[in-house]
Amino acid sequence: MKSATYGRMRIGRCITADEVEAQKSAVGDDPRYLGCSSDVLSLLDRKCSLKAECQVRLSDISAENIKPCFPGLISYLELSYGCLTG
Repeated sequence: MKSATYGRMRIGRCITADEVEAQKSAVGDDPRYLGCSSDVLSLLDRKCSLKAECQVRLSDISAENIKPCFPGLISYLELSYGCLTG
């Protein structure tokens, strides 16, 4: 595993620039609204490194009580990895 980040890192299909502007009056520049994330590399490293296959469920992340964003804001996982020849 090279990197693993869980949260809402940028505006995209599920949250638009207009929605961000509309929420600014309520949340201001609170980083938990947009750009909220947690580094979950150690969790994914434990589950996946040195294995031929790996499955990670979002419930695995939730079980670790990782909640970088406000409730109701849909979070996602971004990761990068490299394969080793064995």
